[in-house]
Amino acid sequence: MVQRAATAALVALSVSGLVQQAGFAASERTTALVTIAEANARCLIQTKQMKAAQAQNIANRFLTSKGVSDPERDEVKSAPGYDDLMRCYIDEQGGCEELVRQLR
Repeated sequence: MVQRAATAALVALSVSGLVQQAGFAASERTTALVTIAEANARCLIQTKQMKAAQAQNIANRFLTSKGVSDPERDEVKSAPGYDDLMRCYIDEQGGCEELVRQLR
């Protein structure tokens, strides 16, 4: 449990640094939450651990539980450079296989 919390803190710091470099308009917290949730969904789909609808539903519910609205989510996802930000995050986690392994 402690290791998972420490890993989550490191992930948040990592994404926060990427967000600052990219200069996103949305808050750092919102951008980090959307990036992490969407990267998790993308990797779960890409590694065939979940179907697209199921993975996206989990990401959406997570973001809603954290108070991220649909317009905020859309703002982050449509920002220039967002796809690069998400790819950087996935790469920093060791790729999709490793990211999914960490989710377990």
